Amino acid sequence: MLPTKEELIEHLSMKMTNQDIANIYGTTFQKIIQLIKRYELDPNQLRKVNKYTVYLHLLGDEVVYVGSGVWYRCRRYTNRRNSEHKQLMRDGKIEYKFVGEFDREEDARNYEMELITKYKDLGEAKFNKVQSKKIKKIHK
Repeated sequence: MLPTKEELIEHLSMKMTNQDIANIYGTTFQKIIQLIKRYELDPNQLRKVNKYTVYLHLLGDEVVYVGSGVWYRCRRYTNRRNSEHKQLMRDGKIEYKFVGEFDREEDARNYEMELITKYKDLGEAKFNKVQSKKIKKIHK
């Protein structure tokens, strides 16, 4: 079964990749591309690719990482420094949640730092290298 136009719009608005969508429906990413063209959708507009995002990596109910960047960065594991984090991403055990969209990269990074401080203080965000004390000094 393939996604309806409405489902496809929802998935693209959630910044899902064509491969992620294909996996849900048991099809190929090429078929998803064909559907996008057939429905005359603009995936870049729906994904808001011109915005900077702030996202969380979740392992169960725990926030294990806070990050920022372009829309697809949250799914890339090749640029992760921590081998455990990288492996959890490869194994598909990390869930992604977008928590902010910004026009300016600086605004996204500031929000990212606030969230890192928050989650470090809660004993979470274990894959973020920055210590919360350093972050607090930056914001003072």
